[in-house]
Amino acid sequence: MFPFNLDHQAGVIYAIHTFVDICLNFDMPNEDFMFNLERLWYVFEKFKREGGEYAASIRAFIAVTEYVNSQRGMLSFGEYLSGLSMGEIKNLRQILHAHRGFVLEEIEKYRNQEEDNQKSFLAEMNNVIVDRSSVLIVRVDLSYAVESLSAVTIDVFDLHIQSLRRALKDKNGCFKHLLTFGLALEHGATKGFHAHLMLVYNSSKIQKDVYYGFEIINKWREIAMTNGGCTGIGFNVNWDKKKYQKKGTLGVGEISRDSAVQHANALRVAEYLVRPEKYNQMMLIKLGVKNTFTKGKYKPHGRMYQTHYKQKQLGCSAINLAAED
Repeated sequence: MFPFNLDHQAGVIYAIHTFVDICLNFDMPNEDFMFNLERLWYVFEKFKREGGEYAASIRAFIAVTEYVNSQRGMLSFGEYLSGLSMGEIKNLRQILHAHRGFVLEEIEKYRNQEEDNQKSFLAEMNNVIVDRSSVLIVRVDLSYAVESLSAVTIDVFDLHIQSLRRALKDKNGCFKHLLTFGLALEHGATKGFHAHLMLVYNSSKIQKDVYYGFEIINKWREIAMTNGGCTGIGFNVNWDKKKYQKKGTLGVGEISRDSAVQHANALRVAEYLVRPEKYNQMMLIKLGVKNTFTKGKYKPHGRMYQTHYKQKQLGCSAINLAAED
């Protein structure tokens, strides 16, 4: 059996995604195929969300289980599977393989969308950095405590993200003096539903980036507890600035317009937030929040500032400068 937590919706869906991926791309013995199909069907029935928009891999799994349900009559799911011949098992696997093209199409679509999102966010970040003498950048990862994962369904996560987006738009409290932001939603094997957030503040108004990072995490805790009684947790990337500073890759904290190194590093942090190759972290189910990446809309002053270096020298290759999933 796959080593995933099947006590919460995100874990079950991710396990199904992995099961389908292995079936489509590797050789899984029939015995393992049948065992996993039965086990995952039972737990999926518990967490299935009618009306949810599922990824292609999950839709492939649903197609197989719906076929079984249409054929089993009064038999239980497991009883029906245990009585299948080799040919009938092969037929089930063919139903799954018939969806392989949809999975590949989705991967391509995801990569193209993330490439567009990445370019758009890099342009946004470049505009705000060039337009200001300096900015204050804060990076946090927002997720849930393990003991709360069973309560975090896609409905709950969707509610939390909508609350967070409203707070970002209102720009009150810890979001006061916010110039722009990038918010990426992901679905991980261990963290379940979670988010990566990058914020750019007016450095002439605030300077305590580490403090603001923790304030944002506290805001997330408040949102999670108020809406569903969940325990929100977070990782403050700014807290560990010394590690990146030693490597010469520090792209958070105060970033000066006239420092080519700081400018380039900040763009690399932004680039990490939206990576086309992270298909294994894509949201496998969506509800009201269909856009898994959103950003602010910074309005430049309209003045053309000159940097003390050539911007074309800035690199834009992805570097892992932030915390891993």
